[in-house]
Amino acid sequence: MKGSTVLLLISLLCFIQIYQVEAGWPRCNTGCTANDVSLVKLWQVSSTKCTPGTSTTTELWGTFAVNANGRYCPYTVVDIYTNGILYEANHFTWLTTITGSTGDVKLATISYICGQTVDLRNIYAQWAASDQGTTCPTCKKPAIVPPCDCDQAYQPSKCYQNAGPIIIPPPLIADFTASNTCLGNAIQFTDTTTGGYLPYSSWAWNFGDGTSNLQNPSHTYTTAGKKTVTLTVTDEKGITSTSTHDVYVWAHPVADFIYNQLCGYKVHFTDQSTAVATSGVTATITGWSWDFNGDNTQDSSLQNPEYTFSSAGTKSVKLTVTDSHGCTNTVTKSVIVNPANQATASSNSPVCEGSTIQLIGGPDGMNSYSWTGPNGYTSNLQSPTISPATSANDGVYKLTITDPTGCQSEATTSVTVLQDPVVSAGPPQIICENAGTVPLAGTNTGGDASYLWTTSGTGIFSAATELNTIYTPSTDDVAAGSVTITLTATGTCPGASSSNSVTIDIRPIPQPSIEVLFP
Repeated sequence: MKGSTVLLLISLLCFIQIYQVEAGWPRCNTGCTANDVSLVKLWQVSSTKCTPGTSTTTELWGTFAVNANGRYCPYTVVDIYTNGILYEANHFTWLTTITGSTGDVKLATISYICGQTVDLRNIYAQWAASDQGTTCPTCKKPAIVPPCDCDQAYQPSKCYQNAGPIIIPPPLIADFTASNTCLGNAIQFTDTTTGGYLPYSSWAWNFGDGTSNLQNPSHTYTTAGKKTVTLTVTDEKGITSTSTHDVYVWAHPVADFIYNQLCGYKVHFTDQSTAVATSGVTATITGWSWDFNGDNTQDSSLQNPEYTFSSAGTKSVKLTVTDSHGCTNTVTKSVIVNPANQATASSNSPVCEGSTIQLIGGPDGMNSYSWTGPNGYTSNLQSPTISPATSANDGVYKLTITDPTGCQSEATTSVTVLQDPVVSAGPPQIICENAGTVPLAGTNTGGDASYLWTTSGTGIFSAATELNTIYTPSTDDVAAGSVTITLTATGTCPGASSSNSVTIDIRPIPQPSIEVLFP
């Protein structure tokens, strides 16, 4: 009787524990030490594929070793965390019968949203053995007030607990990023795979013309076009996921241009570059860089620029174009700059007044010649003459030519008309015989000349060849009472001269006298 009482107390303790699991974290009762069943291992099974954001499940499984005959009814309690936050405490599941010698039993099915990281913590499992004499067909959760049926037939057995966590990661989703590039450049591929069981064990890339096992490889294609790239990632548990993306290797544009020479050394350039479509994706030329003088520095960014070279000759011109995909291409051509039809103008200047002015224009063979000059002068002759030359023709003459291409250029020449001198020796002068010297100021209203002062007397000039001089009369001049002074100017042109004379009266000094009148 005493032994039966002890057994009843132990049974009540384990039985009460079954009821308490929903109220808080259950603990294994040390009195439940039967060796009838053992939990060999605990694991979870999740779907390897699910759609993020949708509802999915994971399963908690256990492997039981049954050491005695009979029927065993297990149940579990689990704390569920999603993304590190407690989602459900004391998730309780009453399970089906364990029969046979060994069995894998699904201990719990847990629902969650795909894409979350689920942690199973504080895992508790216990099993109760049915009475050997009962014939209950299924395991049932005992009632708080058991009726008189097989619900009362459970006998306590062992329990199992695991603090965890058992982590169920989001599904393995392979993915990667890569940028389109121009032919000849390497593409950098970056693995962006998420979920799965870390660490990942392998990456398998298929570029279409090669493979790689690196996590973040680079690859250079030898042809342009749309390339299909596949990445397969395997996680730590051997689960695989595959992602496929297309990348474009853009074809380079074709750089080209033509040119035509304008007036002088100016050349007009016309872009004829073309963008190349890649696998049906079109492009446009968006940038131009011209180098006209070979210094590898951009001289113009216009599509169709003009450039004036400093001289004729063969010039190396480089054009680099950029398309809307950022791809570039360069062409270098030899540009022939022909000598320019440059106007020339000259004359037979200087010319003497009354002679002929000869204007000389060039080059020969132009479509037209147009001269303009002083005093309203115009002429359409290549090399016109002006006669007789006068001072009104003195000045600058401009020639404008129009060549066979319609280009114009200008040149100038200066014409100097040498005028005859026109001199004056100045007005007549009256001096006293004791004056000593006579200043003379000659003038010339004509052209340049050389000068010479002469006298009818025997006096002396201080500077006989200057336009201004001083004359010193001699005693003979004073005695004669007058002298004639002549200024002669000799011009540059042959026979061009001018003379003018002035008379100097030399008066005696009055003598004082006293006239006495007597009455």
